[in-house]
Amino acid sequence: MIANRSALALRFLVTTRKQVAILCLAQCMLLSLCALAQEPEILSFDPPGSRQTVPLSINAAGSVTGYYSDGSGIQHGFLRAPDGSFTVIDAPGATATNGWSINNDGWIAGYFVASNMFHGFLRAPDGSFITFDPPGSTETLPQSINSAGMITGYYADANGTFHGFLRDRDGTVISFDPSGSSSTRPSSINSAGEITGYYADSAQLYHGFVRAPDGTFTTFLVQPGQNTQPASINSAGEVTGQYGQLNSPLGFLREPDGTIATFVQNPSIAVVPASINDAGDITGFVVDLRGNSRGFVRSRDGAFATFGRPGVTFILPFSINDSGEITGYYQASVYTTSHGFLLSP
Repeated sequence: MIANRSALALRFLVTTRKQVAILCLAQCMLLSLCALAQEPEILSFDPPGSRQTVPLSINAAGSVTGYYSDGSGIQHGFLRAPDGSFTVIDAPGATATNGWSINNDGWIAGYFVASNMFHGFLRAPDGSFITFDPPGSTETLPQSINSAGMITGYYADANGTFHGFLRDRDGTVISFDPSGSSSTRPSSINSAGEITGYYADSAQLYHGFVRAPDGTFTTFLVQPGQNTQPASINSAGEVTGQYGQLNSPLGFLREPDGTIATFVQNPSIAVVPASINDAGDITGFVVDLRGNSRGFVRSRDGAFATFGRPGVTFILPFSINDSGEITGYYQASVYTTSHGFLLSP
């Protein structure tokens, strides 16, 4: 169960459970190779013993976290250092561990399973763990940690309703929901403590939001009546994500003043942004008219370039750092295992 949640909770999905169906659909796509103007260097990697590698986050130094499954099907978190060495991450008492987000000081936030329950964790650079759950949580899913050590994500209550949470560096955890929300899913927190994500209204339309450090909300729709799902916010307060139909979304960039620009790669049927860095560069993946998917980089000036890897038919970039390094995973085909990659600009 955790493998489905982890692989799919990365923005092409509206709810944790709907992500499963969407990822299965995405994995039926072939990837066509389309190089950047300058051929990028794409390094493949797997932790020792991995049968499935899914990197999720990269920090400024080039350290990567994510999860992998071993030969027995057990899921472990991992830390890949810039020199290529690996550290296995297993939360105390866990039957599965998922490293989700790493900040520039090397602190990792994620979640683990113990007694069939999902719990949040914070792993220090020295390897020590702090585990946590918001009050009333039956399922805790941290999504993002900033440079100050503040963590955001969402949790389920006893009724199965999702709420946003913010864990401060002192361990204080608060719950939040935009007005009118029936389900809240924060996705990213920046260095200033601004949080972005999305929520469902009573009609199950998804709205984007930005939560300021003082707790006030700004909500928005890219287009009236269309779903809006922010994925990432940078230090300047720029937000990227997807909008429109869930099976054929387009990309957007929202400026701090509320101005929104949309973008699409033609010909394509979907553009799914995943991460924006402080330079304003965005990464994610596109799906073309033949159902082929490939990674993309959209620069601040709007230039759009796609990338792939020779012999690869399926690729998903998830995170970009300020140096332009990108991590994610690829599969040679839908029938083969996933491998991590690091793209250097």
